[in-house]
Amino acid sequence: MRLLIVTRRFDLIGGSERYAGAVARGLAERGHAVTVLCAEGEQDAGVARVVVPALAADRPSRADRAAIRDAAIRNTTTGSAGATAGARPDALYVLSSLVGGALDALREVAPVVRHVQDHTLFCPGLNKVREDGANCREPLGARCLERYWNGPGCSGFKPVGAPALRRPVAELGARLADLERHKRLAALVCASDYMRDQLVLAGCDPTRVHRVPYFTRSGTDEVAPAPLEPALDDFLATDDTTVFCPARLTLPDKGVDYLLTALAAARAAGNATLRCVIAGEGPARAWLERKARDEGLADGVRFVGWQSPGAVESLYARCDLVAFPSVWDEPFGLVGLEAAAHARPVVAFAVGGVVDWLEHERTGLAVPNRDAHAFARALERLATDPDLARRLGVAAGERTVARFTRHAHLDRLEAVLSAAAGVAPVA
Repeated sequence: MRLLIVTRRFDLIGGSERYAGAVARGLAERGHAVTVLCAEGEQDAGVARVVVPALAADRPSRADRAAIRDAAIRNTTTGSAGATAGARPDALYVLSSLVGGALDALREVAPVVRHVQDHTLFCPGLNKVREDGANCREPLGARCLERYWNGPGCSGFKPVGAPALRRPVAELGARLADLERHKRLAALVCASDYMRDQLVLAGCDPTRVHRVPYFTRSGTDEVAPAPLEPALDDFLATDDTTVFCPARLTLPDKGVDYLLTALAAARAAGNATLRCVIAGEGPARAWLERKARDEGLADGVRFVGWQSPGAVESLYARCDLVAFPSVWDEPFGLVGLEAAAHARPVVAFAVGGVVDWLEHERTGLAVPNRDAHAFARALERLATDPDLARRLGVAAGERTVARFTRHAHLDRLEAVLSAAAGVAPVA
């Protein structure tokens, strides 16, 4: 097939972008002619790349839409099947959230399969978390406005100052229109049962929503470990139990504040000596660093910022446990597969797609959402029982090899794209 992969960014800044490169390379290696269409980025995935800045326009003009459509039609594709210049693709695989005009322009070119990676398609607050901290399981619709005006609204969809009338109605209307547009696509792809359930709850045709679980390149020859900064290397040179937490530092979704509370509770209990490395950046970093100091954790917690993929590999190898404290309903949680690739057990809140890869007491420990003290007890348990930690980590690795492989992912994705292109039905 001639395939066009569409993403706003095509670099190595985050997991979504790394996924785009891995899938582009994998499909090309299977003999498909693959091109990446992006607004920016120069990731080397062994495929052709076409840059169209109009993909990033918030309100694409008629000229922008024409530029997107023409670039999609007259791409130059390369792959082991050979090179084809100016050939219209058989199907498009869209990995980023695009505004309606851009998506409509692509639909004029070929059947579109959209990978839904987060909640933005079916939540005006973008993260399905209510202002009172509860995770929302209701469909997009009039209830969103009712909660906006009467509370508790979503953490990202609530009045600021005096409640407005037109703005929330317009925002909800735009979200509903985008959802209807996606219902007309050839297929939707998501990574977990939770996300599939949410898309069906939002009114998407279940026969056109396909679960295609992620895979990871972590722990393989494709991602070489890299040296750590000397200060970090010294921090890890200890007999204490080391907890690694790779996370975007945002609130309330990623839950790093709950992890800090858990670490403080574990220290107060005195049952285990834990130190923690938190790798990631985000707007909440300064607040979280202050919280760590206020909790008396300054000597036992290191915020090390964004780390390269190679450095992250080294951190997985050096740690004893992995903490995944997200409190929102994670669409999947790729950290779980990365930890498993290194035979490291994970402690996580039982939310969203996490339960697709974390089986409590078999591949890790899952605790009730937002219960920081239960999280602390789980960390203590693994720290004081290294045999249990080792057994859970090995089981997680075996499960990942059996269920979350690149080969299985590409098989399933290939079937969905073939069906969209009219080549074959979904197996």
